[in-house]
Amino acid sequence: MDIAKQVAHFTALPYETKRAKVIDMLRQLQRTHETFAMFYKTVSSVKNISESSLAYLYQSILEIAQELESGRKDQAQDKIRKMSEVMMAIKKQEEQERNREGDPDETLKNI
Repeated sequence: MDIAKQVAHFTALPYETKRAKVIDMLRQLQRTHETFAMFYKTVSSVKNISESSLAYLYQSILEIAQELESGRKDQAQDKIRKMSEVMMAIKKQEEQERNREGDPDETLKNI
């Protein structure tokens, strides 16, 4: 599996296709590891996840699969941990955006 070629092809796709592809991959993986379930929930709920984050997640999923195929579970676990750190940063960014936008109910009350 040539991950670099797959990632290059992935990055050429339109944004919505990339997002849908990553969400679908995570949806399928969510039953295999609780971390993937958290990733799925986060990515599917974030409205405007960056294209670089999508590419990173896509590449990481492919690399984890390759490590598992090769029997290198420790390396796969390391990659999953790194993905967790990225996902936490994405969640933090989403919370900051929500705080900036304010509570919709409060906004309506103030109108």
